[in-house]
Parts: sequence; structure tokens; C-alpha cells
Amino acid sequence: MNLNLNEDDVLKLLNDININENEFSSDDLNEFEKKKICKDIINKVKPRKSKSKRNFIAAAIILLITIPILISQRNVLANMIEKLTVISGIGEVKVSSDKPKILKSSIKQGNITLANMYIDNNKIIVTLTIEPEELKRSYYTITDNYGNSYELHRSNNLAMMPDNHIGSYRAEYNGNVKKANSYTLSIIANDKKFTKATFKIKSSDFKEAAESKVLYTATNGITTLNVTSLKRDGNILKVDYYFTDTLPDFKSKIIDKVNRGTFEESKKLGLNEPINTKLINNNSIQDSNIIISDEYNNAVYGHNNINYLDQGNESLFDLSKLTGKKLKLTVSNVVYHTDSINFNSINNDLNNFNDETSDFNLELDIPKSGKSILNKIVNYKGFKFKIISINRLSNDSIELIYNYINDSNSRLQTSNILFESVTDGDGQSNISQSNGNIKVFYQIKNGIGDKLKLNHLQYTFSSIGPFEIDLNPSLIK
Repeated sequence: MNLNLNEDDVLKLLNDININENEFSSDDLNEFEKKKICKDIINKVKPRKSKSKRNFIAAAIILLITIPILISQRNVLANMIEKLTVISGIGEVKVSSDKPKILKSSIKQGNITLANMYIDNNKIIVTLTIEPEELKRSYYTITDNYGNSYELHRSNNLAMMPDNHIGSYRAEYNGNVKKANSYTLSIIANDKKFTKATFKIKSSDFKEAAESKVLYTATNGITTLNVTSLKRDGNILKVDYYFTDTLPDFKSKIIDKVNRGTFEESKKLGLNEPINTKLINNNSIQDSNIIISDEYNNAVYGHNNINYLDQGNESLFDLSKLTGKKLKLTVSNVVYHTDSINFNSINNDLNNFNDETSDFNLELDIPKSGKSILNKIVNYKGFKFKIISINRLSNDSIELIYNYINDSNSRLQTSNILFESVTDGDGQSNISQSNGNIKVFYQIKNGIGDKLKLNHLQYTFSSIGPFEIDLNPSLIK
């Protein structure tokens, strides 16, 4: 059979079957194991499909698992069948289950509100608000009716400007989740001396999480803005969206929020609306914002909900400030903050650090005295920077001067870079005022030897827009 399939074709075909990720978790498969997988997949194709369609699907999967470069990657098929979706009150989620569940409505207990809870066979996510916000991080544990227990790791405070003193939090468990009929979420104080709240959730409290459908896309060839929902409540338009890209894998990757706080915070900051598109500064690659404009160049910024939940995938717009009917959604740039270390994977404990923890390792010769001019060009995942010089200041301190190299024709533009030696010493970044170079001072813990090992890299860059979408009024519900 002659197959001309791209990745999207294969993903569509995969929708017709239900594959458990544990079936393809081996790093190396022999020919017997490959044939067994092919047979199992053919048996999984839904009976309602015609024989020719079933064979075509099976052939597509056989083609995939016989490609050496793919089969060598752990859980490759399991990862491919994950679907990205946006869930209100939670945000962006990779769905790895046929019927993931979310809460029908929020649940409040005292000063804590469980805004939403998501469960599939590989993860649990909860989002909640606490008034007043937590000064010290609590512990979050979920136990089901069979006694299985899951410890959730909380992300940073979701609130960017918590002037209302509401703490908004997201906590996750990633791993095997067993089916159950009920769950108990316990929020335990930082000192573990008392339980702040206990939420008991029954099966009847859940509903099936609807899959988000992409209504619009806008791309620069690297990053894509995907709009999944447009909902209007009076003059307020709520837009749900997420970003995808073709960038290399980073240990850690965060995208800047594009909203301008809540409506109330904008008033306090003196951000008057309506604004004119001609007055918006889109020249800075370090800034990212989202606006809706009309044919008369009136424009309004996107804003957060007052509880700050889902602020990375939801924007609220006040359409009463616009006079036209032709609406355009625009995101100026998408700003990425990447890290060569995923600190969650080592539980934020550098004692767990080893040579494989970071995907960046650079060793530099340190002069016995004075400054050494290096002008060394380094390439990290396609981004280039220059190590200009290294200067021995004392027996335990050195100074490193470097800068980044931007291709003016590239859609990716670097705006900041910071090196550290997490095993040898600590550095602080100071941008030189004279020529724009970045200067870092290092205090070495055990004294300076002949080598400086840089094993931590934080990189900030922008995917240059604008990303523009003409909104169809008929799709606004």
C-alpha cells in the first residue's frame, strides 16, 4: 500500500482508536514486539469502520512504529494521541483520556474556593482561590474512595497583581490515575499542624470535559495563535486561546501573559480606554499584549478575570469602547522564557542536580590573572551568543561579559540571556550601560580553579508578530 501521510493525517487516524500509553513504553522493540503491537492496533480499530478503512489505519500505525527514529523515543505513540485543549478556570491541558472529567460548578468552603478540578488517566489538576492569599505554600493531597493517594505540586501564584489579596493557585499531579467514584481534596497548612479545608467530591459533581475546537489561527510560521471560543456577556467578550509552536524542546518554557491585569487594575494604572491602534507601541520585542480593534482604529486591551484563574488562556474585552463592527484580534509578540533546567523534575533541590539535569553545559578557561578575550560563538538550540571575555578579579570571583546575536531577518529575536554555574557559584546579571553587553559577576564557593563550568542558562526571546485574526460576529455566542 502506498501511503502519503503527514503528521496531521496520522493524528486524525489515531482518533479512530483507543491506545493505552503503557502499551508503548519500551525504549527498544524487537521485530516480534512490533508485529504484536500492529496486531493489537488492528484489533482496536472500531468495528463500525469499513475493512478498507481499518486496514488503512493499521497501515499508517505500522508505518510509524517501523521508523527507527520514532520507535526509539519513549512513549512516542502515547504522546502523539494527547490532545491540547483549553478548559475554563484551568487553562491549557494535554488530554490523555477518552473521557476526561471536570467539575460541574465551583465549590466553596470558608475562605477557599475550589474553582475547578480536572481528571484523566494521567493527571489531576485543581485550581482554587484563597482569601486572603497564602503567605506560605500549603500541601495539596487527593485521596480516592479506594485509598489511592495523589500529592499535587502547586505552581506559582497565578495572580500577577493581587491587589485584591486573593490567592489564585493551580496544583497538579502527573502520573497514573486510577478510576474511582469519589475524591477527597485536603489542603494542609505549611507546618502540617492543621488542615485548612477538605473538599469531598462525588462522581455526580463531575461532567465530561468538552474538547475545544479551534475557530481561528494566526501564525508566523513558528508560533501559532489558536482561538477556541468567543463568548459575549453584555458588552464583555471572553476569548479563549492557546499558543503552539515548532520550537526545539526546552527543559522549561513559559510564555508571557498578554493581558493588562483586571479592568479595575487598568483604571488604577491610568490605562485609559478606548485607545487607538496607532498609539500602541508594537516595536518592543520584550512586550506582549492582546487587543481587539475595529475598522476605525479604536482598540481595547485584553484583561484578566478578577480571580486571576486561567489568565494565560483567557482574555476579557470591553466591546462598548468600540464603535465599529469589523473586529480584529491582535497579539503583538509572543515572549518566551526558557530554562536549561526543569527545577520541578529535581523537586527544586540542587542536591539532585547531575550532568544530565541541564541541557546546557559550557566550560571556559579562566586566566591565571587579568582578562582573557575569547569572542567565542556558542549555539544553543539554534540561538547564538558570543562570550566576549572572562576576567579573574580575585581568588574567588570572576567577571564574564557576553552578548546575544540576533538575525534581523529572523522571526525569533533574543532579548535577554543569563548564565549561571549552579554547582560552582552564584552570579548576578547586570547589563552594561556603555555598549549593551551583559556583564555577570561570579562568586565561586570553593575558590577559582582553571575552569568555569556554566551549566544553567535562562533565555528570553520573542516570536515576532503581529498575529492577527479577523473575527466573524456570527461565531460570537
